Amino acid sequence: MRLRRVMNLFRIGLMLAGLVLPGLTWMRAAQADEVSDQIEKARGAWANHDAQQAIAALDEAGNLLRQMRADSLKKALPVPPPGWTADPAETSSVSAAMLGGGTTASRVYRQGDQQVEIDIMTDSPMLQGMAALINSPLAASAGIKAVTVGGRTVSYTQSDNGYMTLVGDKIIVKVEGNKQTPEPTVRSFVAAIDFDAVENLAH
Repeated sequence: MRLRRVMNLFRIGLMLAGLVLPGLTWMRAAQADEVSDQIEKARGAWANHDAQQAIAALDEAGNLLRQMRADSLKKALPVPPPGWTADPAETSSVSAAMLGGGTTASRVYRQGDQQVEIDIMTDSPMLQGMAALINSPLAASAGIKAVTVGGRTVSYTQSDNGYMTLVGDKIIVKVEGNKQTPEPTVRSFVAAIDFDAVENLAH
């Protein structure tokens, strides 16, 4: 099993080095070098029959890629509208091997008692299940209704005072307001998101 994992990781590393890295235009050159360095380190360890070191290096390359992706998602979060403040944007990146793994960028916006949180999530094992729920006939019975905001179909759940949509079949965007926040205000935050930029990140 361990040898199989090393082989799988090594194949991923080769793919990243030979195919993926040249196409990741969102990645700064210095960051790409760090990823390449870890992949080369894994290659060297593999050549020396050091499976443990190869696994560690490829795991680190994966961690770097997930963090870069999280930083890119963070840039898609909108600036606070006039009269609102916003907490610093936060990112989380956890391997899919971990329960609830995935890459998330989030930000909380405030005005008095009103609060809106935007989450942009990808690479999560839960994504397919959430997408299936959005598109399921059972959605209506769960209190989820389809509405159009800015020409985009999104799902609204009254109990959560929140909107959710799937972008490019790979990224889920959630916008939720607290009970003090009127629904039209929450909707305005959905309209403020640059979905074209988010969709570019899905490719």
